[in-house]
Amino acid sequence: MSVALDGIIFSLQRHGGITVYFRQLLNVLASQAGVTAELSLESPFLQKVDDLPAGLLTTVRPARQLERFRACRVPPAAMVFHSSYYRLPDRRTVPSVVTVHDFIYERFRRGPQRWAHVQQKHAAIRAAQAVICISESTRQDLMEWVGETPGQTVHVIHNGVAELFRPLALTPSPQPFMLFVGERGGYKNFRLVLEAMQHLPDLALHCIGGGPLNEAELAGVDVSVSSRVRHLGFVTDEALNESYNRAACLVYPSSYEGFGIPVIEAMRAGCPVVCIDCKAVLEVGGDALQRAEAPEGAALAAAVSAVLNSGRRAACVQRGLAVAEAYSWQSTHERTLAVYRSLGAE
Repeated sequence: MSVALDGIIFSLQRHGGITVYFRQLLNVLASQAGVTAELSLESPFLQKVDDLPAGLLTTVRPARQLERFRACRVPPAAMVFHSSYYRLPDRRTVPSVVTVHDFIYERFRRGPQRWAHVQQKHAAIRAAQAVICISESTRQDLMEWVGETPGQTVHVIHNGVAELFRPLALTPSPQPFMLFVGERGGYKNFRLVLEAMQHLPDLALHCIGGGPLNEAELAGVDVSVSSRVRHLGFVTDEALNESYNRAACLVYPSSYEGFGIPVIEAMRAGCPVVCIDCKAVLEVGGDALQRAEAPEGAALAAAVSAVLNSGRRAACVQRGLAVAEAYSWQSTHERTLAVYRSLGAE
């Protein structure tokens, strides 16, 4: 099987769930017997590429003008094409696979940026012979925003979780803290966490990723709250696992996700997860989640307080570990290989 892979995500994103997904796919393909994986890269990059698996056949070219919107140059022997971010192959006779992660642009963005992204994304989806949705929630969004495409197959294949996320024997943090991972703007509802902290005077908040905290995010927040907020920057997965292990809980009040990778990472590390009503997060975390009764600061604080109860916390941890057992990147990408084979890529 010869698979052509488009690494344009390395030129578009420094960190994020799509990068995690695509890097894990490359790891599996590079180690798979009988699979030739040919990766196309266009420089410059926003992230490291010298740590990609050695088993890949990698071609690096300078990016053309507006490269992300152009068809990817596909090797002659390719039997199937899979883009990391909604590009078409330059040879339309090659069957293509598109992974759809979410519909954030469609729901929340406005203006030219939204128009350009949506046009490219929907064109790639409609031209694909197979579409992979990372959750049933995303598949439902696909039907809402794009609809059915004749002759196309749609597969729900959940994201996985890296094996390095696991419980550790660590001493508790001197000051108990909640953990917030990822972007904080808009539908991520970071402000809701700050409101909850007014009711949780003994808890700090550690933020990982999402860029430095800025004045606008903390505007109008009482110093008794803002003084307990700490940004740790972007950290390694090993350091993230330590934070999951030391945290009282992961607080994840996003109102929209395609999947929510931090949710399953935290569960695998033995960290309880507190959330609000979000379709994809509820799909992923199931009954292991501690859900706030309403998207309000007081309700979120009440859910966090419930998790701080030692008996309740232990139950959440055990359920989370059981739920996380169902997720692995190996399984995710074995099912992805089956999609390739269904298109004749043998």
